[in-house]
Amino acid sequence: MSLAAGEAPLDARGRPAARDLRCQELPAPPGADPLAAFAAAPARSTRFCWVQPERGLALVGIGAALQWRPASQRGRFSEAARFVSEVSRDLPGVAGLGRSGADPSGPLLCGGFAFDSQPGGEQSRWAGFGAGMLVLPELLGIAEQGELRWLVMAPADLLAEASQRAVQLLRAAAGAVPQPTPLVLLGPSAGADDGYVATIDAALGQIRAGVLGKVVPGRQVTVRLAGSPGDAAVVELLRRLAARYPTATSYAVSCGGPTLLGATPELLVKTADGIAEADALAGSCPRDDDPTRDAALAGAMLASRKERREHDAVVEHLREGMTGAGVMLDPYPSEPYVRALPGIQHLCTPVRGRFATAPGAILELAGALHPTPAVAGQPVAAALDFLRRHEPAGRGWFAGPVGWTDLAGNGEFCMALRSGLLDPETNEISLFAGSGVVEESDPAAELRETASKLNAVPAVTDDAPLGGVREQ
Repeated sequence: MSLAAGEAPLDARGRPAARDLRCQELPAPPGADPLAAFAAAPARSTRFCWVQPERGLALVGIGAALQWRPASQRGRFSEAARFVSEVSRDLPGVAGLGRSGADPSGPLLCGGFAFDSQPGGEQSRWAGFGAGMLVLPELLGIAEQGELRWLVMAPADLLAEASQRAVQLLRAAAGAVPQPTPLVLLGPSAGADDGYVATIDAALGQIRAGVLGKVVPGRQVTVRLAGSPGDAAVVELLRRLAARYPTATSYAVSCGGPTLLGATPELLVKTADGIAEADALAGSCPRDDDPTRDAALAGAMLASRKERREHDAVVEHLREGMTGAGVMLDPYPSEPYVRALPGIQHLCTPVRGRFATAPGAILELAGALHPTPAVAGQPVAAALDFLRRHEPAGRGWFAGPVGWTDLAGNGEFCMALRSGLLDPETNEISLFAGSGVVEESDPAAELRETASKLNAVPAVTDDAPLGGVREQ
């Protein structure tokens, strides 16, 4: 099946066109929470989870009533926008199930995109993810401020069967007693130099030559979870990430094999009821347990020429990208504020304005903004060229947009940061982090920054942070 330029291939069961789908809300859903349903789903199913504790929101999508993958890696955002627009057109009655507002409430398309518009590096670990994916889940759970809804999507002649399957899954999830899952890491230290300093030196050479103003090289460290079945560990990690980082977005995307998961502080773009917003989150410093020293670190970051240059570049990128995409920007603060998170704090400036919300428009806007200088560098094209030449392992979806959109054009996409890719067959988890290199950067300090960011996931395990992980 083809919808405009986007390819939505039939699976082995021969899934139908969007216009043949119907949606049903389970009238009295069993009392399974979204994470329990995620855990109860078949390990090889397509799954999506999105948890924002501070907002009281959790989403889970299981299975695929409809799935889209791009025909072109370079044109993935435009193809995705056209796909959503056509699905909305073909399902006007289904789209009407959603309620207007900033919170998701109707059928949703969930998924994400690769970081780069060009494939590169070693990509085998990202098998199944591809350049991008959007899924209309067969079973969608939405928990908002204590209210829980379950929606089933399927062809009209299979809707009763799909609903019965969903009820059985939710009953199993509600009846299962969660078992404590130990999470112990074995692997190398995140503080050790694995060639990253040499990459920073190369970046500084390009900056001094005037080729780059900033670049954000990434590091990957692979460790192993000892004794924990990989699929059970995914759910345990999600629970712990949401508890430790309540102001962040904890997420998981599984394409039937490895699962990408993390707790990201960075919003790429959000649209709701004619408003578009993004966060410029760049410039960072560590935290300190002593409030006085912690405040001093934040003050030094605010006063740092290096950190402010990094931050201002992202603000300007968002301003240009949003304006170019048709957003009528509101005035934004001339000075950033400090956003404090566990283990790290950042400079943050919210950028928002009026936007003609329409089905798929958020994906066009995401394409106009991604990648930002916060995850790539500046100029963006030159930074991407440097990263393609100096990052031997492909980024896959690391630092790419992950999120959801409804069929009316409301949605939210965050950057897949503070993340790991967990392979349930080997119990290996590849952790990802990057740091912004500018002219004033000190290689040793940048190495320490990545070590701190790499610890976002290990910090919720049962042993010491990654810098103190036991060697295999």
